[in-house]
Amino acid sequence: MRRVAKEAGCTIGLINHWFASKEDLVMAAWQETVDRENERLEHLDAPRKGAVDRILLHSLPVTPELRREEFVWQAFGALAVSNPAVRKAYLRHYEYARRLLAAALLADGSRDEDREETADLLIAAMDGVARMAAMDPARWPPARQRRSLLKLIRPHIGTARDRCLAVDRIDE
Repeated sequence: MRRVAKEAGCTIGLINHWFASKEDLVMAAWQETVDRENERLEHLDAPRKGAVDRILLHSLPVTPELRREEFVWQAFGALAVSNPAVRKAYLRHYEYARRLLAAALLADGSRDEDREETADLLIAAMDGVARMAAMDPARWPPARQRRSLLKLIRPHIGTARDRCLAVDRIDE
C-alpha cells in the first residue's frame, strides 16, 4: 500500500480511504485492466472469420503498458487462489473469454465438437506465453510472443489457408 501511495504521489491515508485492503486495491486494478482489455478487443468482431488469432494476439503483453497489465492479471490470479470471491470473479471473466473464443472458432469454420474445451486450450496457451513474456521481456520480445502463440494455436484455427494468413500477420 505504501508503494502504491508513493508511485501515485499521494499519502497512504488517501489510499486507505479509497481501498480498505490490499485485496480491494488488487480488485480495482484488475477491473481497470479488464476495462482496458475490453476496449482493445471491442473493435474485433468475435463472430467473424479469422477473429480467434486476432483476439489472442491482441492480449499479449507486447508493450510496457500491456506488460504492467499482465502483472495485474498475475496478482489477481494469485489472490484468487486464497479468496473465494476473487476466484468467482476470475472464473466469471474466463467464462466470458471462453464463450467469445468459442463463437470465434465457430465463425472460423471449426468442426470441433467441443469448442469451449478448445477455447480453454487456447486461453491456456495465451496465458502461458503472456506470463513468460511479462517475466522475461528480453527473452520474449513481441515478435517471439506472436510467433510462439501462433505455433500453439495454429492447429485449432480456421482452414489451412487461414492458418497461412495468420502466420503472415505475425508482425502486425
